[in-house]
Amino acid sequence: MSAPTKFSIIVAFASLYLIWGSTFLGIRFAIETIPPLLMAGTRFLTAGVIMYAIAWSQGIGKSNWMNWRTSLIIGACLLLGGNGGVTMSEKYIDSGLAALIVAIVPIYIVMLGWATGMTPKPVPILWLGLVGGFVGVGILLGPALRFASNDGRHPAIGMSIPLHFSRLPNRCSAADYSSCSLAS
Repeated sequence: MSAPTKFSIIVAFASLYLIWGSTFLGIRFAIETIPPLLMAGTRFLTAGVIMYAIAWSQGIGKSNWMNWRTSLIIGACLLLGGNGGVTMSEKYIDSGLAALIVAIVPIYIVMLGWATGMTPKPVPILWLGLVGGFVGVGILLGPALRFASNDGRHPAIGMSIPLHFSRLPNRCSAADYSSCSLAS
């Protein structure tokens, strides 16, 4: 495989920005007329057909049953739990808030990996990057977000919980969660 050209890199990033960047707004418009899970399923099916056609055109051979089974399981989890959940939630919250909530997923991934013992404790530069990214998204979307605080609670408190838990020492065995202790 040859090195990518500057043009192909620019096209790839432009596609990423346009396709991924418009996802939440596109979902918002689509679910006004299409049931959320039908819209998400159609989107997944269309993307899958396009990706399979590209792979086939590049000479990638047929997949075996194990690959299809794994892909179906992952696709079902993404459709029902990931993108499907976001799609359903956009019937009730602004697309900007949905994007902000999804933007904190990397923080959860890092924390869960650390808490389960699958990855080492994150180094400070990693936390700085995650917090910087989260704050950046918050600054960009902040003016468009409407937080209802009539009942004295503020959703930002719930979104900041992962940052507080990141300061807890890891005392959990990956094999036995009953052995967890939060004290040093």
